[in-house]
Amino acid sequence: MQKEYRIAKGWKIFIWITIPLLMVLFGFLGIMPYTEEDFELILALILTPISIGFEFLLVLGLLDTIKSKLVIEEHRIIYIGVFRSRVLEFPNIKGFKTDPNYLYFIPVNQNYKRIKVSRYVGNIGGLLYWSEQQFKNLDREEYVNEEKDILENQAFGWTQEERELKLKRTKKNTRIINTLAWIIAVSTWVYPHFYKVQILLCGILPVLGLVFYKTSRGLIRLNEKPNSAYPTIIPALYVPSAALVIRALMDVTVFDYSNFWTPATGIFLVFGLLVLIGSASEFNFKKAASYFSVLVILVFGAMYAFGFLITTNVAFDESQPDFYTAEVIDKHVSSGKTTTYYLKLNEWGPQTEVKDVSVAKEIYNNKEIGDRAIVYFNQGLYKIPYYAVIE
Repeated sequence: MQKEYRIAKGWKIFIWITIPLLMVLFGFLGIMPYTEEDFELILALILTPISIGFEFLLVLGLLDTIKSKLVIEEHRIIYIGVFRSRVLEFPNIKGFKTDPNYLYFIPVNQNYKRIKVSRYVGNIGGLLYWSEQQFKNLDREEYVNEEKDILENQAFGWTQEERELKLKRTKKNTRIINTLAWIIAVSTWVYPHFYKVQILLCGILPVLGLVFYKTSRGLIRLNEKPNSAYPTIIPALYVPSAALVIRALMDVTVFDYSNFWTPATGIFLVFGLLVLIGSASEFNFKKAASYFSVLVILVFGAMYAFGFLITTNVAFDESQPDFYTAEVIDKHVSSGKTTTYYLKLNEWGPQTEVKDVSVAKEIYNNKEIGDRAIVYFNQGLYKIPYYAVIE
């Protein structure tokens, strides 16, 4: 008996259409900061690593679609991948696990490597059914064991009834806050018409998530695998932070970052320490995945610090702005995936050199070389100055 499983035909067509388009998109994202005449180092440091990382993953995705397959023989499983092949004899398979994207065959000990199969292969239902018949469902077994550990842990209540109630209530609360995080973050990104409220909520939700996490006494975990009995708060931390970063990049032109670094470093360290202190038991540093999890936590701190400071610096700035008049000495349009309109202005106020300024399309169309432009300049709530051409 031999049976092969490859990426399903429909998914293969979808991948061959979408991955090249995404490669173009992320390629443009990576080079965009360097094509702008008004080069911003902060933007380049954020977008370039994102672009390179996604390009690498997309290339792997294409290669995986072409080559990878799972072969089931009478007494063994063979996986042929992009860079390596793996074989597991049935007696050496402890069981199987799943997540939303993969099916894993887990070996009995570390002398063997697990086999990972995409859940987008053809007849995945049949493969999952066959796995249930042949091997232990380790997800189900681990869930039962984790739930048993929770319900026996007196840190979560003196009686089993108290612990059951706490687990149920915590799952409900984390589900609510994670759902709110998605709703508020997406609305802040695509429909920022209640700007101050949305920015404030995106700032509050990660803090609330951290409070839930630190007061749960270990019941809520960050470094948690799928199908776990432990509730998670990850979406409440990352999704609003990402929305703040997007709004900061789209809405604000910072004049000088000198006063940004100290509070940003403070927020980064506070968030990082709050997450990591007392959480060492969650991370097994004998595995590379734990180091990656810590890196992801640090990225969260950096995202929150940047997005929160830049957006609230503008949204809640009530000081009186200065208005400067500058002469338009040139104008041009930068076209790509997006179109950006620039006016080249001579010196104005604290700006002591000629510089391109991105402006709205309407302002660009209304200005000719030699016209006067009005620049709105403000020191910002945290004394991080920003500006915009308003007329």
